[in-house]
Amino acid sequence: MKNTRIIDKNSKYIVSAAEMRRCDESTINHFKVPQDVLMERAALSLCNQVFEKADRDAGVIIFAGSGNNGGDGIAVARLLYQEGLDVLLILVNHGGGKISDACRKQLEIAEGYGVETVAFSDICGEKADYYELKLETSDVIIDAMLGIGCSRELAGEYRKAVELINTFHDTDKRHPCVIAADIPTGINADNGQICGTCVHADSTVTFGFIKLGAMLYPGSEYVGELVLRPVGITEDGFLGDYPVVRYIDFSSVSFGENGALKENALLPKRNPSGNKGTFGKVLIVAGSKNVSGAMIMSAESALRSGAGMVRVFTDKENLHALQTLLPEAMSDVYETDRLSQEKKTYSEMLIKAINWCDAIVCGPGIGTGDFAHFLVETILENADKKLVLDADALNVIAADKKLRDLFAEYKNEKILTPHIAEFSRLAGRSTADCKREILTLPVALAKEFHGSIICKDARSIITDGKSVYMNLSGNDGMATAGSGDVLAGLVGALVCLPFADAFEAAVVGCFLHGVAGDIAAGEYGRAAMTARDIDPSKTM
Repeated sequence: MKNTRIIDKNSKYIVSAAEMRRCDESTINHFKVPQDVLMERAALSLCNQVFEKADRDAGVIIFAGSGNNGGDGIAVARLLYQEGLDVLLILVNHGGGKISDACRKQLEIAEGYGVETVAFSDICGEKADYYELKLETSDVIIDAMLGIGCSRELAGEYRKAVELINTFHDTDKRHPCVIAADIPTGINADNGQICGTCVHADSTVTFGFIKLGAMLYPGSEYVGELVLRPVGITEDGFLGDYPVVRYIDFSSVSFGENGALKENALLPKRNPSGNKGTFGKVLIVAGSKNVSGAMIMSAESALRSGAGMVRVFTDKENLHALQTLLPEAMSDVYETDRLSQEKKTYSEMLIKAINWCDAIVCGPGIGTGDFAHFLVETILENADKKLVLDADALNVIAADKKLRDLFAEYKNEKILTPHIAEFSRLAGRSTADCKREILTLPVALAKEFHGSIICKDARSIITDGKSVYMNLSGNDGMATAGSGDVLAGLVGALVCLPFADAFEAAVVGCFLHGVAGDIAAGEYGRAAMTARDIDPSKTM
């Protein structure tokens, strides 16, 4: 019997622009929540962010577009003005552009209260010196121009306004804190692409749900601190037709002041009466002649991730390194150069190891030669255990149609863990295409292989062909040799635990791997950390 999914209880949605609009509209039309109420709550969230970043006598400038995002900004201007702050409201694209009803209504209210308002086209006129000084001496600039409404190259006043904001932000001198409403103007909310240019925000207050474009690169680089605020738009607004992409909420794991783990709600409870067999036996098929590092890191990671026993199948020349650095692991060894003479013996050895284990990790450091093909083929033809394919094993099946078909037909649960270059070989597409279509191509490949995929990139995507998760943990310090080997061992251990399925173990494993990487970055710095600093035991 399958367990209830842990990830269902500990995850949230990341939405596209269309999904957000649909939820917003049903909140207003189906649940009858007035749009003015939602806009007021969004504005209050932005005001709270202003007060976190500046004093009560701060100077604030709001760039407001002509749509509902602009309406949010105009409401902010009015609320801050009523609090006694020095406020200047700059209207962008209000001259000839179509103005939404909500935006027009907010503008009437703000002008009724006497908020200082100016059209963007006028700030370069006779009073240009006055407005330039206001901008230079302001404490906060709020970008409320386009929000999720940006999908093509910026032009006209929007582009000029973005460039003006960045002029004051990108300087070595004192500069105002730039706060974006929902998502910085110029970032495509669906894919994170930059529409010619974009606002460089210090912080972004997003409403209801995180937007895909705020998480995907390169857009993510310009979001700054991301603050998610409830404004009255909830999951109910999807009316049962939920967004495609989810993420694990960081509140699922918590650490004390000393950095020690206090709570991890993502792992099944450990059996206090269990033994080493209870917690899983993992076979690591890794390493090759003179290549031992990947083997050590994946095997150690499996042990530190809760596996009760680890057995390594590797070249004889790696035995000394294994016994020295990881004496807890058992081993079976072969001599790569003797494959033709000892093929039957090695096949029997590997099958015996397969029969012993609960899960198999195959690929780290095995190379792509004849022996690697032999290892992968033997496993696919003889195993019926949970299987994690990583690194060289992925390149082997990408280049061999027979093995690719064998993998697709493999009956037990299986997980592939390719980085973006390995994924491009499996998908038969360029790396650029794979990056651009990272939310769709992994789904197609997971369906082809009838398994789960962790597509590793700056934002890793995990999918079983039906559900899609984006991993938000981790950092660029993890872009170091061996990091993927650590992940493979971690996932190999987790699939032995009583998760609902291997996909759930893959999602949790990817997230905890990133959390371990964040801990390592805090201890050693992102530039100095190595793969062995990514210690899964600190998240267990």
